[in-house]
Amino acid sequence: MLVRRNGLLASGLMTGLIMLGACNSTSVPDSDDSVSVVPSAEEDGEEFAYDSKVKVGKLIAETRCSTCHAIGPTGSSPHQDAKPFRQLSENYPVRNLEEALAEGIVVGHPDMPMFVLSPYEIDALITYLESIQEPHPA
Repeated sequence: MLVRRNGLLASGLMTGLIMLGACNSTSVPDSDDSVSVVPSAEEDGEEFAYDSKVKVGKLIAETRCSTCHAIGPTGSSPHQDAKPFRQLSENYPVRNLEEALAEGIVVGHPDMPMFVLSPYEIDALITYLESIQEPHPA
């Protein structure tokens, strides 16, 4: 009796898992609040990877930086000493921030907090920053 009950339980569990797998979608709807991790049919791998990094970088900027910096392509920074992110490349290539972000930024505005980012988060944040830079006059 116990063997039969366990067999039925295992069979039911397997059927449930198969049904859940059949319901699984291959795409995730995009929204401003979430990061889509599944490419749509029209996106190739490289474009999807870039777009995903930009979205992750924007999310990092929103959660860790937006209380002081203007993080988008427009607007003023809430903190008067914090440069808007779109203007960072006026002084140096944004990609040069990689080492500073890995080791902890010691410059910036005087009361900038320390934070630690993973190598992927650093790359994503820099990719986002590069995507919003203002054009420089020729």
